[in-house]
Amino acid sequence: MTWALLLFVLIGLFTSIYSKIQFLKNRKGCEKIEAEVVSYKKERGGMRNDYTTFHYPYVKIEYEPGEYILVKLRYANNITKPFSIGEKVNVFWYYDDLLYWDTYEKGIYKYLPNSWNIF
Repeated sequence: MTWALLLFVLIGLFTSIYSKIQFLKNRKGCEKIEAEVVSYKKERGGMRNDYTTFHYPYVKIEYEPGEYILVKLRYANNITKPFSIGEKVNVFWYYDDLLYWDTYEKGIYKYLPNSWNIF
């Protein structure tokens, strides 16, 4: 029982480290864009047959003076709304998804290593 729990924790830790490293690799070379959070919409999760709803922030990106687009930010939470309305956040485009720049700089994720070369 104890070994199984330890193994489960280690797998979770290595999965989190791998996710952070991949995210940082994907972010490298992308342009940092400033966006403003304008609203939240509750939407179903991305998994099929999953009826859990998440609060997705919608942000406004100004691309010319006086002209902007509203885009769904792929940074959802099903309990809280991580940003306040009107808050300026840094984002970047990764293919067709708009992602939050500082995703792994909050909570416990900021303590995880940025590469596999820990030493």
